[in-house]
Amino acid sequence: MAILVVAEKDLRRLSRSFSLQDHDLFECKPSDCHKVIEQCHPDIILLDSGAETGNGLNTLKDIKGRYPGIPVIFLADLAAEDIVLSAFKAGARDFFRKPVTLSELQETVDGILSIKKSAVERRRPFKTSGFHRKDPLKKMTTSHPVNLIQVMRHIEDNLTTPTNLDDLAVKAGLSKYHFCRFFKTHIGMSPMKYLLSRRIAKARELLKREDLPISTVASSVGFNDMSSFTVQFKKFSGKTPIKFKLSKKKPRKMSKQMFKKARKPRKKARSS
Repeated sequence: MAILVVAEKDLRRLSRSFSLQDHDLFECKPSDCHKVIEQCHPDIILLDSGAETGNGLNTLKDIKGRYPGIPVIFLADLAAEDIVLSAFKAGARDFFRKPVTLSELQETVDGILSIKKSAVERRRPFKTSGFHRKDPLKKMTTSHPVNLIQVMRHIEDNLTTPTNLDDLAVKAGLSKYHFCRFFKTHIGMSPMKYLLSRRIAKARELLKREDLPISTVASSVGFNDMSSFTVQFKKFSGKTPIKFKLSKKKPRKMSKQMFKKARKPRKKARSS
């Protein structure tokens, strides 16, 4: 497996102390990282921002935008809360403040590579065929990027409020273009289609309640137009909202008195 160290100088010297075992080590400067990534296809990247944290974060965003499946460990001279948060939003798998404890860094790298080697972290599209799943986040694991989980949690928490692609891209810390590619790589569909599928899934749950009219359900999942809600609901569910609601309507249970009355045989009329 391949490890790529992206740094100006400091971490490149430190990386030579790694216990590589069966791993190959590659090194490059941030300006050359994309060329080297295409050549060596690393399984993990160690990105050292040095004193220029802003430049390091930009490099991180660029790498994760182009290669969302490669885990990146981000290292910086500072560990202010906003820097750490920005790094995780940009897709960093882990964050270390320098000077780095070599044993801790070695353990983290070995852990990520062992997961990849055992094929647990294969970057296959997220299975969304069952979009009606109550909580898709239960399928997410620590092998998924932090910012992807944050975006999906944001979607689940805001199904009833207006959300657009710009909002989701900002939440992920990516440009709209890179975010769309990133999201589709992991989830298997565009961000807005996924958002729509989750709103319809929520609508299906609400339509099962007899006390909620269809118009209330539509507005509760972000639809102000009933015709649009009907079209989208049928596209995902195969039925119109009213047909779906009727199909889920529970038959009334007969009371004991009604049951006895139904079973009581009628008296035959006496012939005169």
